[in-house]
Amino acid sequence: MTLQVLDDKKADLADCGVDAVRRADLWRCGTSSRVCCQRQGRVRAVRAMKKLVMLVLAALPIPLAAQATGEVFRDCDVCPELVVVPPGSFMMGSPDSEEGRSPWEGPQHRVTIDYPFAVGVYEVTFEEWDACVLAGGCGDHEPDDEGWGRDRRPVINVSWNDAWAYADWLTERTGEEYRLLSEAEWEYSTRAGTETARYWGESAQQQCQYANGYDAVGHAEHGIEGRDLVGCRDRQANTAPVGSYRPNAFGLYDVLGNVAEWVDDCWNGSYEGAPDDGTPTYVGDCNRRVFRSGAWGFAPRSIRSAYRLGFRASNRQANDLGFRLARARRERG
Repeated sequence: MTLQVLDDKKADLADCGVDAVRRADLWRCGTSSRVCCQRQGRVRAVRAMKKLVMLVLAALPIPLAAQATGEVFRDCDVCPELVVVPPGSFMMGSPDSEEGRSPWEGPQHRVTIDYPFAVGVYEVTFEEWDACVLAGGCGDHEPDDEGWGRDRRPVINVSWNDAWAYADWLTERTGEEYRLLSEAEWEYSTRAGTETARYWGESAQQQCQYANGYDAVGHAEHGIEGRDLVGCRDRQANTAPVGSYRPNAFGLYDVLGNVAEWVDDCWNGSYEGAPDDGTPTYVGDCNRRVFRSGAWGFAPRSIRSAYRLGFRASNRQANDLGFRLARARRERG
């Protein structure tokens, strides 16, 4: 109903005060009800428009170029939290002397990532995945949580294809480019400037402070015969809610342990000919994709920054495999 129609129907001051503006505003008007209603209506319309503009701006994705390194942000209310990782250079892979090393972790080679990019602070959770399904995305796939709980626990039983479906849904929703990390980006982000086997040091003995792996609690629950374990207790026999342990220097949680993480690269049995600029490898066995990190049931030798294996990209039957995402940098224009 417009102010003009309102004035025609309810010309007396009291009715105008109830239906259009506050009585106090009318009292300050000091003029006729019709003029007062029109004047106060314009003021209220401007205020409402300002509020609407602020709400729209608050809902818009934040350009990555405007984010400072180390700043945590998110693009929407159901989007994962992200942190901007700085450019840098590192030695990828493990040295021959590293305990627990496998031959497909070499040869070591220097990689230079000359661009900032945003990385998920946490592994993608069931809560975030379920929001995608509720919105009609992610192929309506509702992965089994094994009875361990959903909410803030990392999503499991998802394929490499599923991970990309979630990234595509976020891209469509926000207008920003979400994607899986390349293998090089993943290791660079995990090491966070360190050169040791783990981002907290060489030894696995501090594992329970930083990562959810196979320990005394997991062994008491599962008793996997012949599997090595650390003697500490991380209080979780299966997956842990994300962020339960200490982060690395870039502010990333659970980059080692909890669940292994899909990355974009095709599987190759060595780093011979691998890119040195942070881009993914799209040659080799592309029916199998690389996963990194180790997981809640993995022995300490697998909870290392250089640990890598390949797995069938379409497989949804892995209760120790999930993913985290990157968001591409928006070019300055």
